[in-house]
Amino acid sequence: MNDQLDALLALQSADDAVQAIESRLAALAPRLSAFDAERQQAERALAQARAAYDRESERHAHLSERAQDFRRMNERAVAQLDQVRKAAHATAAGAQVDISRRALADAEAELHAAGLRLSTLRNAVTGAEERLAGIDEAQAPAREAVAAERGVIEGELTEARRARAERAGRVEARLLAKYDRVRSRRRGRAVFALRGFNCGSCNTAIPTQRRTVMMAGAIEVCESCGALLYAAPSPAEAVGA
Repeated sequence: MNDQLDALLALQSADDAVQAIESRLAALAPRLSAFDAERQQAERALAQARAAYDRESERHAHLSERAQDFRRMNERAVAQLDQVRKAAHATAAGAQVDISRRALADAEAELHAAGLRLSTLRNAVTGAEERLAGIDEAQAPAREAVAAERGVIEGELTEARRARAERAGRVEARLLAKYDRVRSRRRGRAVFALRGFNCGSCNTAIPTQRRTVMMAGAIEVCESCGALLYAAPSPAEAVGA
């Protein structure tokens, strides 16, 4: 086996190691996504509760002002009734008192109902806040564990990429470019040994002439799957080496 093939196989081993570590790192994403989804749902519920409370609070303030207007109107009607002396005027003033009193009663009843709704919505906001805080508290240890695991994996990945770069420097530039293209396209292993007369990747039969070239030490491309192929030395050749 020639030096370039040795270097290429060593590079492939380094790339396999990098890919395995990247897969472990990517496997953390769904766990974090699940944490985030749970928290975002609680955040949306809290935002909706706060929005409903704010709307009802504005309505309550409007009803309070309206009730205050009717209260002043009733007070003026009562004061006017106290001042009139003629029966006709007293009748009209009394009617005005009754109208303003009913309007005030209706407004105060509506204000009371709005106050009850506001209290219920305030409790809903408090409950949503507590649920969100509970989720944060419950998730904290798991998030810390994932963060610690991520730190370990990222450290391994940095070292694996350093080793990969070192091994890539031992491969001739043209061969390295070909290998990188093949590996990128296949998203996995790029170099395979012949399996008998066939491609070690897709098992397609390789013509005799091309196998002969590979037996002489060349690295060829499988015309079927695009993998890089080489001929592994026979056991006797390996012992002699």
